[in-house]
Amino acid sequence: MRLRRIEPYVRRALRGARVPPGSRILVAVSGGADSVSLLLALHGVAGEFGHALHAAHLHHRLRGADADADRTFVRETCAALGIPLTDAAWNTRARMKRRGLSGQAGLRTLRRAFLMQAARRAGASFIATGHTADDQLETLLLRLARGTGLTGLGGMSTRSGVWIRPLLEVTRAEIESDLGRIRQPWREDRSNRSLRYARNWIRLRVIPALVAASTGRVAKPGEPTSVIPDDSRTLASERAGLARKAVRTAREVREARRAVGRVSGRIAQRLGRIEGGQIRLDSTRLRSYPSAIQRNVLRRSWSRLPGVRSGLTGPHLDLLLGLVARPRRTARTGLPDQRQARCEANGLVLGPSIRSDRPIPHPKKRGNPAR
Repeated sequence: MRLRRIEPYVRRALRGARVPPGSRILVAVSGGADSVSLLLALHGVAGEFGHALHAAHLHHRLRGADADADRTFVRETCAALGIPLTDAAWNTRARMKRRGLSGQAGLRTLRRAFLMQAARRAGASFIATGHTADDQLETLLLRLARGTGLTGLGGMSTRSGVWIRPLLEVTRAEIESDLGRIRQPWREDRSNRSLRYARNWIRLRVIPALVAASTGRVAKPGEPTSVIPDDSRTLASERAGLARKAVRTAREVREARRAVGRVSGRIAQRLGRIEGGQIRLDSTRLRSYPSAIQRNVLRRSWSRLPGVRSGLTGPHLDLLLGLVARPRRTARTGLPDQRQARCEANGLVLGPSIRSDRPIPHPKKRGNPAR
């Protein structure tokens, strides 16, 4: 049961993620094609690296008999491979209510908590998830729609701390082809076809439309839009090609972001000085740099402030850039963690709020923290 097409990607990913030989890896297994191929491919190459595998599966108690069957399938698959499994059934509705969580984002938070817990109990140093090139494409499109910067456009990386994504350069088409070749079954989650969720809209409607438009297969004037295939075989190869382009683009953006970060770090040191509990920036020199550098310098300067816990959002950074571009004496704006930014004669100051009868404007919330 070797996945000959997938395993080379996994080998490269493990080396690129710098997973030390002999590591114990927890593998998140839902039972879907992506996670099953991840489990099989890691099982196929683990001996070459001296890695030990431990699987984990969370039953959300949301899909009744289907979820029960998923759990049974994962147990049987792991047993056949001789891989130990940690599985659990959580009342996710009740847990989300207690923690003030909701929707797919809330479920992701709970899954991450479960996997971290399972990794600690298994003594695993890394947690492998089955994110693919198609997931990367969906992530980039979602972030573009919500508004993002260099960090967001860099998408997911092969490794983020203890989290590794060995299939990030593999398309779903390649996964299903390899599983089909060895006649390995997997489970289908019917909720992945529901248009109630934004990611499913991207997957089932937006990406097929983009692929159709880019290849000229669009509805002609007077034709119903239903002539555009939903996710048919006729578009499979083009869809996979679009996913590969997204992976390459995200990789280049991450490399550019690292370069900008190195330059910004040096500039932040030159232009900012800490005075007590605040940082004073030379805004005249800062405004001479491109916007991307300015934003990075502001982020880095903010992170140096004592006691800050929250990140700067996109609206916060937009307001700060406005103060840098058009400094107005005594102008100020509210920032997270009871901090503020204010203009002074010799620069921009980030520090604790100062009491005043004049209210401090706070930017309206707009999506996630800036990326």
